[in-house]
Amino acid sequence: MLDHEHLWAALDKVAERHQLTPSGLARRAGLDPTSFNPSKRFAADGRPRWPSTESLAKVLEVTQMTFLDFAGLLQDKTEISGTHFRSFPAYLCTSDELREVDLEDLSGFQLDKFCDSFIFPSSQSEKFFALEVSSNSFEPYYREGQILIVSPESSLRRNDHVLIATKTGDLHCGPLQRQTNERIEFRRHTPDDTPRVVQVADLVWTARVLWVSQ
Repeated sequence: MLDHEHLWAALDKVAERHQLTPSGLARRAGLDPTSFNPSKRFAADGRPRWPSTESLAKVLEVTQMTFLDFAGLLQDKTEISGTHFRSFPAYLCTSDELREVDLEDLSGFQLDKFCDSFIFPSSQSEKFFALEVSSNSFEPYYREGQILIVSPESSLRRNDHVLIATKTGDLHCGPLQRQTNERIEFRRHTPDDTPRVVQVADLVWTARVLWVSQ
């Protein structure tokens, strides 16, 4: 049975799992930072206050949790799903800014510089940066305004979504179809289309897209 105490306790567990305070979780979900504060859980006359369904939906969206996962927390289950979502600091740049940095030097991304914190499913500690798509050049895969978590250190596998930079200063992205010592092939949006081929000799770097905002 759903009760007031267990519902708030589950939200506290969500915040804890993502290394956030209740205020931090509310802020991350786009809510008033005080929305989940203990002082807001009861009215002045002592009546219990419940989080709205809209607030819960925003929390599930920003933490990429399913309702079943959240229900598991309500039932005090120790494990939920096989994917662990963590909050990481990342340097944030736009796709337009990325085209202006020295692509020969990955330090130009300032990968160690704290800029913002993002929640995405990974237990890995490799360096990564957050890229905000600021044009329509990544369509149909990514639209303007989406944020990509990108790792230049991850190994590439078939069907991974990959971001590449070429010596001409161009950025390309798409699902990896085949990789050899001489070339990389990207699957087009339409299966019948001829794959996009990039010669390895023309590459400056490749990076795997780990996570994409909705």
